Amino acid sequence: MKRILTLTLLFLLIDANAAAPAIDPETSMLQLAQRKNSQGEPLITTIGMFGARGGTSIHWDLAKYEDSQHGEAWGTEFGAGYLLPTRVPIFIGAGVVAGYRRTGGEYFAAWYPEFGAVVPLTDGFGVSVSRKRYQKLYQQTEDVLMFGLVLTPK
Repeated sequence: MKRILTLTLLFLLIDANAAAPAIDPETSMLQLAQRKNSQGEPLITTIGMFGARGGTSIHWDLAKYEDSQHGEAWGTEFGAGYLLPTRVPIFIGAGVVAGYRRTGGEYFAAWYPEFGAVVPLTDGFGVSVSRKRYQKLYQQTEDVLMFGLVLTPK
């Protein structure tokens, strides 16, 4: 099932690459994303900034993690990566998480590799999709597929 989802995602990105309007070489976007998964644990919601410049990407997000076993946690995510030379910004990179779990009152840190894309639909609006593999977010590795909306201020 995961392979089918990943292949479908890649097909949609290639298709969007031909149809989407070109993005400026230097762009900043507001991004709101949420985890979508059949298992649904943990629920992750992020809001932050995504920037592209000179073949690199960077993002900074505030994140809320909700898990039935570990409770609610808040964190900040920072990631950077390389933009592939395509019309639609497809990125490959890594990021780190620093956060606080309200249940138990403990601080935590995690990291993740990621790949994804930001697909502009109109001049100021688009969608994002990313695949992250959180390491040490909880006691196990978390594979996460995030879908989001992006707004490009003019």
